[in-house]
Amino acid sequence: MYNSVPREQIAEALIHLRGLFREIPPFNEKDYRAHERREILTKNLLSNLFRTKEHPTLHVVLEVADAFSLTLDGAHRLFGYELEQIREYDLLLNAGRTHDPEMCFELGLAGGAHLNPFYFLC
Repeated sequence: MYNSVPREQIAEALIHLRGLFREIPPFNEKDYRAHERREILTKNLLSNLFRTKEHPTLHVVLEVADAFSLTLDGAHRLFGYELEQIREYDLLLNAGRTHDPEMCFELGLAGGAHLNPFYFLC
């Protein structure tokens, strides 16, 4: 579920991700703002990473995922969490009571285009 990751390894991964995004030139105002946001986020995380002894908050993990275009699983792995193992443990302990059903739609074409809803568990 959780594997301790040295703070130096987290810092190296953040610096590597920032470097990859620095190679991509911003094409418009939105890209420029995203670049600024990544730079500020990385600077704040790196400066606070060695001062904090707590695990990152969910807000920080989500912000890293969004800023660096990572999946939630990828962002959690950066900090040592294995989401699949957490899901399995949660299912074992809570028997699925904490799983929210997700709703998806399938495009049906018979009789004209329409959406057929169906559910599955995450």
